[in-house]
Amino acid sequence: MTSSNSGELPSTYKALVFESASVPPKVTSLPTPKPDHGTVIVRPLYSWVFNYAVDIFSKGNPRNYSVAFPIIPGANAIGRVAALPPDARNMKVGDLVNIDPILRERDGVHQANVRGLGLTDNGAWAELVQVPLENALPINEAALRRNNIAIRDVAFYGQLVVAYGGFRDVDLTAGETVLISPATGNFGGAAVHVALAMGAGLVIAMGRNEEILAELKAVAPERVETVVFSGDVDTDVANIARYGPVDVYQDFTPLVATNFSHIQAGILSVRVNGRVSLMGNVKDLEIPYRAVVYRGLKIQGTLMYTRDQALDMLKMIESGTLRVGPDAGLVTKGVFKLEDGLAALEFAAKEAGAGRAVYFAPNEE
Repeated sequence: MTSSNSGELPSTYKALVFESASVPPKVTSLPTPKPDHGTVIVRPLYSWVFNYAVDIFSKGNPRNYSVAFPIIPGANAIGRVAALPPDARNMKVGDLVNIDPILRERDGVHQANVRGLGLTDNGAWAELVQVPLENALPINEAALRRNNIAIRDVAFYGQLVVAYGGFRDVDLTAGETVLISPATGNFGGAAVHVALAMGAGLVIAMGRNEEILAELKAVAPERVETVVFSGDVDTDVANIARYGPVDVYQDFTPLVATNFSHIQAGILSVRVNGRVSLMGNVKDLEIPYRAVVYRGLKIQGTLMYTRDQALDMLKMIESGTLRVGPDAGLVTKGVFKLEDGLAALEFAAKEAGAGRAVYFAPNEE
C-alpha cells in the first residue's frame, strides 16, 4: 500500500483482523476511512506486539480483557501522518507521530478511561489507523537525527511511558531510592530505565527471573540492585533493607498473580512519609494498614498516564535523556509483516518482555 505526500489515500487498506479469541486472524482488505473532524489517519511503521497478546487474542482471553471482537489489535505504535482533517492546525502529512492508545472520555471528567485502541476500538496492526487528533503525539524527528536515535527504537516508548506516569504522580525526585516489583515484565523492566533517567540514586529491581534481573543490573551496575522474590514477607523485607530505606515503591503486579507477599514487603520497606505507586491489576489486596498509618505513607493508584506526561516522556527520548536501543539494554527481537499473523504473536510470547520488543511493521522504514 502506498500513500502520496498530498495525503491522498487508497480505497482500501490491509489489517490483521481477529474475529474472536479462538479463531486464527486473517489479513483483510477494508475500506479506507476518511479523516473526519477531530481525527487523523496514520500509517503505522512499528506496532508493538506484547508478550501476552497471544493469550488475549488467540488463546481464549484467560486474562478476561474487555475486547470488542471482531477487532484489529495494536495499541502503541510509531507512524506517519497519512491524512488530516480540516480542523488540524499544526500537523502535516508525513509527520512522525506516536499513536497513543488511551481513548480519553471528553464528556465524563469523573469517569475512568475504559476504551483503548486495539481492545475496544480498532488499532494499529494495520496499514492505516484512524485515531483522535489528540492521540497522534508529535515526535521531533530532527532531534532523533541529531542524537542518532533510530525510529524503531522510539517504539519502546509504549513500555516506558506507563512507569513514567506513575512516577510523576508520586513526584519522584532525583537522588531517591526506588523499589520496583515485579521488575521482570514489560512495564516493570521498563520502569528501571525510566527511574534511572529521572535521576533515581538507586533502583532496587525485584522479581523471580534471575536472568532478567541480572540484565537490569547490567544497565547501570552502580545504581541498580536486585532482589529475588522469596515468597515470604519477612525475608523480602530483610533483603530489601540491605539497600537502605525506600523512598518510592512502584508495583506492577499482574492480574494472573496469586501470591502478593512481595506487595506487602514493598509497602513495609517504604520509609516514613514515603510513597507507593500502584499500577498493577490486582483485584483485591490486604495491605499493612497500621504501617501505612504510622509511617504516613501516601498510596497513589495510577491508570497509565496523562497526555502531558506522554509528551514529556517523548521529550526525554528525543533528547537522549532516556536512552533507547540495544546499547541501552532495550533490544528489538523481531519485526514481522501483517501476513505473519499468529506466528508473530507466538514469537512474542517466547521472546518479548523486559528489555525486549517485537513489532508488526505494516509500513516499515
